[in-house]
Amino acid sequence: MSEREPWVNLITVEGVLDLHAEGIKRHGGDYSTPQEGCVERSLGAAWSLEVYGAPDDARPCLSFCAGLLYYLVMNHCFTDGNKRIGWMSVTEVLRSLGLTIKATDDEAEKFCLDIISGAVKRATDVVPWLARRLEEFPVI
Repeated sequence: MSEREPWVNLITVEGVLDLHAEGIKRHGGDYSTPQEGCVERSLGAAWSLEVYGAPDDARPCLSFCAGLLYYLVMNHCFTDGNKRIGWMSVTEVLRSLGLTIKATDDEAEKFCLDIISGAVKRATDVVPWLARRLEEFPVI
C-alpha cells in the first residue's frame, strides 16, 4: 500500500478511469479526460473522511465509500457520467469488501441528484444512507 495513497488497495485512479470508460460505453455520453487532479483529489478527500470523519461505530471503509460517492459526484471531474462514476466506484469498492448496496436504480439516481442539489449537504450525510442499505454480497 502506498503511504501517500493508502486507498490503492480499494480503488485506484486508473480503476476510476476504467469504470468511467465502461459506463460511457454502456450508457453513452462524452468520454473525456477528467480535469487534471480531480479524481486524485476526490479519492484523497474520501480517504480523509475515512480517517478523520468516520463515526466511531462505522464499518471500516464505509466512510471512504461515502466520501467517494459524494466527492466524485460533486467535483464533476468528467464532462459526463459523474453520478454514474460515483455510484460505480462505490459499488466496486464495496464488492471488493464482500458487500453490496440494496437500492433500486431509481433510489440510487435520486440520492445522487440529492447530492448535486445540496439536499445532501456533506459527505458525512452519505454514511447513514449507505449503512442502512448494506448487505453481504451474495455468494454464488
